[in-house]
Amino acid sequence: MMKRLAVAVGLAVLGLSCKDGPSAGELAVDLTTPNSDDGAIQFVANGSNGATISALSQACSGCKLFIVKVSDTQYKGVITGNLSAGTLFRASLSDAKHPANYSVSIIAVSNRTFGMRAALSGYSLALK
Repeated sequence: MMKRLAVAVGLAVLGLSCKDGPSAGELAVDLTTPNSDDGAIQFVANGSNGATISALSQACSGCKLFIVKVSDTQYKGVITGNLSAGTLFRASLSDAKHPANYSVSIIAVSNRTFGMRAALSGYSLALK
């Protein structure tokens, strides 16, 4: 009887620890912008603490995503089109349960007439 109880407790603990482990999945990358005429955004996506990125895919209607895989933990890219606040693209991640292990940073932004934005304040990309 004690042996069965010990096995049951061991399996329960093991099951709880598995819930905290990495779980591959996909997260949306959402744009916050102070402008209504964005035409292109250059970005870099990074994973840390062993978290990898396996792919990026376009999610916004009428936009185009251009990417380069630098390593298993980094992609660089540009997304073009009539961009607005909301989901721009999706990231396939090795650990979607822990989005804090990833970052997506904006490098540059242009308006729809190819004018570079002088400042990036008010812009952000967030994994959701």
